[in-house]
Amino acid sequence: MYRFSKAILVILFFILSSCKTATPSPISPTSTPDLMPEASDTAESSTPNVNASSAMRLENISWEDRSIFAPNLISDEQKILTELEGKTVYHIELIIPDDMQNLSGHQEVFYTNLEDQPLNEIYFRLYPNIFAGKSTLSAVTLDGNEIQPSYELANSAARITLPEPLAPGEKIIIGMDFNIQVPGEGSGNYGLFGYIDGILVLHKFYPVIPVFDDEGWNVEIPPQQGDVSYFDASFYLVQVTAPEKVIVTASGMEIERITDGNQQIITYANGPARCFYLAASKYFSLISETFGETQVNSYFLLGSNQGGEDVLNIALDALESFSKRFGQYTYTELDLVGTPMQALGMEYPGISAISTMLYDPNGQIGGVPTPIYLESAVAHEIGHMWFYNAVGNDQVDEPWVDEAIVQYITGLYYLDTYGQEGFEGYKDSWLDRWGRVEFEDIPIGLPVADYEDRQYGAIVYGRGPLFIDALAQAMGQDVFDTFLRDYYQTYKWDIGTAENFRQLAEDHCDCDLSALFEEWVY
Repeated sequence: MYRFSKAILVILFFILSSCKTATPSPISPTSTPDLMPEASDTAESSTPNVNASSAMRLENISWEDRSIFAPNLISDEQKILTELEGKTVYHIELIIPDDMQNLSGHQEVFYTNLEDQPLNEIYFRLYPNIFAGKSTLSAVTLDGNEIQPSYELANSAARITLPEPLAPGEKIIIGMDFNIQVPGEGSGNYGLFGYIDGILVLHKFYPVIPVFDDEGWNVEIPPQQGDVSYFDASFYLVQVTAPEKVIVTASGMEIERITDGNQQIITYANGPARCFYLAASKYFSLISETFGETQVNSYFLLGSNQGGEDVLNIALDALESFSKRFGQYTYTELDLVGTPMQALGMEYPGISAISTMLYDPNGQIGGVPTPIYLESAVAHEIGHMWFYNAVGNDQVDEPWVDEAIVQYITGLYYLDTYGQEGFEGYKDSWLDRWGRVEFEDIPIGLPVADYEDRQYGAIVYGRGPLFIDALAQAMGQDVFDTFLRDYYQTYKWDIGTAENFRQLAEDHCDCDLSALFEEWVY
């Protein structure tokens, strides 16, 4: 996620405002089956009318068949489909009605115990119940047998007690129906979940299994000021039924679309990925460009053409920077979508939401031109495709391993795009953030809940990347750059921790970094 910083150096403004990039063209409605019509004609669908009975049936897809996810991955990444044995597979059917607020669906989950101990229960998080919405379950089954879950943490966690312990390596199928009431305004966690100004945003909406680690099941009511998720990489096959006139964008690759009367049925293959996200509206326009094997799509509200074009151009530059530094972007699609939110941006696998307030090229926030915020927000959220999605982490208890690293690599984007002057200008924004708490030596390694109000943004987003920069200087920039790429490659589709990060850094520099970590992190 990217949050506000009220002062960025004036020199950075001049650097950014002088940047000129090619204007992208609207995509053709005949390009590929998953694409929308031109930006000037978003209300009509070019997809032929087909009976719904011809839609893909998820129950006919083998749990073990990973080939359906291959179109979502660039060619060099498809080998991972044979290497993630036992990762959880979600089959989700979601129905979005005309009112866009009373959603229903069915979900089946193929779960393998990958832990080194038997499991007596499995949890599902029901985040809408702490986002001012409502999520209810019914017809819950375990290997076809109906069971009754119990509910905890303000009904945000459903605990399924297993009739017998699930031994390491054993597999089960958990099914359930679910209903979701979506609030009619932005709610909890920066307004990322709701139906707002004609835009449906579904942040953490479906029942999802949290991480089981050395603490056990990670279930808690997360602080609202931070990111709430901590998930293993999984595979998602999601079929969405929605009104035909609604434009839908979501995580993953669209692998089928049909229409039936006034409805459309869209199937997405998403994985490996940390979660699944969806946004939908009648008012989206779309433009697109390609980066290697990846199609980059910019969805924006009608009338925000300049902002939509700027988002697309920034995304292309960010993909080039991060792909060269850490490894090629993994997916064949990357979506950017303008949504109403209180933050500036939010990351999801293969898709990032950017605040609609940033799309006005002549606007200002706190006296700072919105194009400055737009560029940093887009680059930051795309950075999360490497560190949050590919390399996962505990965003609740170790937020710096997520946000401080991505703040730092956003600085590298400015370095690659504008040179050293650009990097130094962005680095000054970190100092500005830290300065909000009078440059207190508050550790960057605390859980989100341990920070008070302004401290979280000031320390994790301000002091945090300054620590990463200090680490790079201590290790030597070339050694650090090699280390950071290795960290990404080593923990890709796994979980990275502060200790993983430190140990690998020490391995690369052949040095003791304990004093530096004590000073900044612990």
